[in-house]
Amino acid sequence: MIQEILRQFDEIVVETEFLNIREIRGLIHYKCKVQLIDGSNLRISEKWHEQQLIQYSYYWLDDENNLIIGWDNAPHHPEISTHPHHKHIQHTNRISTSNENSLKLVLNFIKQQIFC
Repeated sequence: MIQEILRQFDEIVVETEFLNIREIRGLIHYKCKVQLIDGSNLRISEKWHEQQLIQYSYYWLDDENNLIIGWDNAPHHPEISTHPHHKHIQHTNRISTSNENSLKLVLNFIKQQIFC
């Protein structure tokens, strides 16, 4: 699934390194690192069960591996209106609401930032 989505963003994806793919009792866990054209990278972790995304984290890091924005659905920060979906924004050092709750939406966001 991840490979299909990444192919749709070949104008910003330079290289993909799969760090781990495991399947345990119907739960598939992907971890990979995607190098982007601007020197930044996206760290992807997704857990799928029966074709449904149940847990994710997408961390966009600069060329020195410092956080730019991190998206996840860990069940903390109940004060956020999009709970459990939220993002960590480095330059403001805060937690924010997030409507980017899939790899495709995150890559669309990053693409807009790179080409703006």
